[in-house]
Amino acid sequence: MALLDIFRRLTGRSTVPQVRGDSGWQTNRRMIGGGNQFASPYWQTNTGGIQKEVSVSEWKTIVSSCNRLYWNFGPVHGAIEDKAIYAIGRAWQPKFEGDDKEWGKVATAWLQDFYNVAYVNGIDFITGLYLDCVAMDRDGDCATIYTETETGFPQFQQIPWHAIGSRTNEPVISKGPYKGLREYNGAVLNAFGRTVAFHVLGETEEEDKWVSARSMDYLADPRTQDQVRGFPAFTPAVLELRDLMTVQGYVRDAAKIAASIGLIEWNELGMADPSDPQYGLADSAAPVTGIQSETFMGGLVRYFRANSGAKLEQMQNNVPSEATERLMDRLQRNAMLGAGMPPEFYIKPDAGGAPSRIVVEKVNRTVKDRQDVIRNVARRRVGYAISKAIKLGLIPEYKGKDLGGMLRWSFSTPPILTVDAGYASQDAREAYKLGLRTLTSILGESGTTIETHLDEREAEEIMIRERMQRSGLPESSFRILTPNGNPPDQPGQTTP
Repeated sequence: MALLDIFRRLTGRSTVPQVRGDSGWQTNRRMIGGGNQFASPYWQTNTGGIQKEVSVSEWKTIVSSCNRLYWNFGPVHGAIEDKAIYAIGRAWQPKFEGDDKEWGKVATAWLQDFYNVAYVNGIDFITGLYLDCVAMDRDGDCATIYTETETGFPQFQQIPWHAIGSRTNEPVISKGPYKGLREYNGAVLNAFGRTVAFHVLGETEEEDKWVSARSMDYLADPRTQDQVRGFPAFTPAVLELRDLMTVQGYVRDAAKIAASIGLIEWNELGMADPSDPQYGLADSAAPVTGIQSETFMGGLVRYFRANSGAKLEQMQNNVPSEATERLMDRLQRNAMLGAGMPPEFYIKPDAGGAPSRIVVEKVNRTVKDRQDVIRNVARRRVGYAISKAIKLGLIPEYKGKDLGGMLRWSFSTPPILTVDAGYASQDAREAYKLGLRTLTSILGESGTTIETHLDEREAEEIMIRERMQRSGLPESSFRILTPNGNPPDQPGQTTP
């Protein structure tokens, strides 16, 4: 039985309510429709800059909508979290690249301890990078202030998007250290449109403060030349994701209604038959007649008047329909495309072979782009922490001959995604044999470095030879020999 027939019989109406268009449908002429409640059905010419085409109020609506989608819609939450996990993970361990290696060991050991207490609120260094990555996609931008404790120990403080803003609508600052400069949405701009400071909001106006751009990191993915504040990753998909959540809500409600109806009885009365002995069993005061009845919790029986005769049938639930499923898939695909992620990676990733590798390669390209942005920030933060540690005497001064060598740091990254690990290993091996790739680049894909790899191999080789000498066992007892059956070259031997 269709849900339309059920509605008619339950309400007594011959027609269902019609969907009416809202009068505000044709009033939206903004460039990005996600900032308003309704979308324009026609194209409007937009010739102004992004700051004029998207007002501060609209920008806040867009960011708020993307935050709501992040916390209430699984695909959005999963896409943003996956990107941060693939880009940051639990990697990003520091690796010194300067000349003074002994100093680098001391500094690396100190950094590993500093990682655990890097932020003023107690989170560690890697988690801070992870939250920055999430905020760039969810909020559009984020900031981190370089600060210190009373004793001068380095610390970082993350500032969310809503804590940067303006108290007034005045375009020119009338007081304070940046008096006379232009302010837009919390960003202080010089004559060339470059951001030189930010207005960080406190609980009250007296607690507000101006922070120089030199003393903080500001992260955002720019989309236009004149953009000041960042836009969330799902900005192009806000309207379609709203539609998707609306459709999903209606489907869920329809499924609940259908699931609550267990059986449908058609009879002449359109209700339960009072002459049926079971009719009075619901009343605890009814006399016992010896008739046994069983109640099924969770199911209901609905009665409808029939023109003649009577019958009992089971409710047929066809919600959601195939057309609804196709619509929801299309809306979700469009949303992922707007966020720069391949939809096939999240929706029905059942393609094999080359198509799957293309999808994974797109994800890896997106992740690598984000890692390049985070790497510059991480190097700057590590350099700040090292400089403060030298000033406090926690680590010695740098004695290397390379200028600025104390700031030369690299970081480990999570392993890249791969569809077929065996195929990827074979391809890397053949490229290495032909000299097309280096061992450094191959190991980098697995999240390690050439130095770490060689240190592990050296330690393993020393341990194996010590055990061979101690036990007298042959080398084959500890490892598989090379393919030609000969052991590796011994120290001091030359290969003919």
